Amino acid sequence: MPEAMKSIEDIIHDLALKKEKKLVDFYKQAKENRLKPIDPFEAYEREQKEEKLKTGTLVDDMIGGGLESGSSILLYGEFGSGKTETCFTMAVLCPDKVIYIDTEGSFRWTRIKEMCDERKIDYQTVFKKIILFQPQNWVEQMMLLNALPSPAEEGKIGLIIVDSLTKLFRGIEFAGRQELQVKQPQIREYMIALSEISKAYGCALIFTTQIYQSPQSNPFLPDWANEQAVGGASLQHQASYVIHLRRAKGIARIARLIDADWKPLAERPFIITERGIDNMPEGSGAEEMIKRAEEYEKKLQNLEGKGKKKKIETETEQKVETTERGR
Repeated sequence: MPEAMKSIEDIIHDLALKKEKKLVDFYKQAKENRLKPIDPFEAYEREQKEEKLKTGTLVDDMIGGGLESGSSILLYGEFGSGKTETCFTMAVLCPDKVIYIDTEGSFRWTRIKEMCDERKIDYQTVFKKIILFQPQNWVEQMMLLNALPSPAEEGKIGLIIVDSLTKLFRGIEFAGRQELQVKQPQIREYMIALSEISKAYGCALIFTTQIYQSPQSNPFLPDWANEQAVGGASLQHQASYVIHLRRAKGIARIARLIDADWKPLAERPFIITERGIDNMPEGSGAEEMIKRAEEYEKKLQNLEGKGKKKKIETETEQKVETTERGR
């Protein structure tokens, strides 16, 4: 049956069958090889020697000096917050091949050349290392999982970028809350499959998503604090680092690490120029922004502490009331 004639349920069923076959093959291989525990000393040595992909900005400080192979970053924020610019910059700076999946239609070779010229990098070399895909719908995006080039075909692949992961899953066929049970598993499956591919390739993974305003927003917090990533908590759990981007004054932007596997939460400013994303120059207010971020962090911790205390007090009161009623 032609893809155009298939229903959403048929397409999902076909994708599920393909995954089932892969899982069976994987099980057979694992059974033959017998799974072994990881040697902690060997793993530690690998971590120390591992080269990390850098943005060249203070953002690197938040993720342990750069993005290591096998790890992933989720970038989310409002339009103009710097998601695509960060992806462009990482693609230009990556020393190896880059697989770039552009679902937004925002990729521009002209912008890549501009960044290269400003950074004194040969743009032709960068053009050759970027392998660009532009799926037009969510079916094409899903099918790309089976069509991505491998290191055996292209040489070392250092980075996979998906900008954005969720846009093509926001069409009319997924409209309404009743379709969440169909949409969310597909987005989650895509992220899990990409993570498996990136680990198999030994490369890093960057993916972006849009935002929505939380219906349970807090009026005492700034507007950006109520912004949530499209895709939900299940999507955020798949990423090694979750970074929220927001606009500040002028060309300034602020990156806030809100979740990480092994790094403390932090906030750092950066700017967007012809070079891509870059550190704020001296005297431009970077120190003030960092100071404000630190002050906000302390306030947030205090609020969380008070919230936990209030929750404990409320639960205690409820237990007392329940006991009294029992008497």
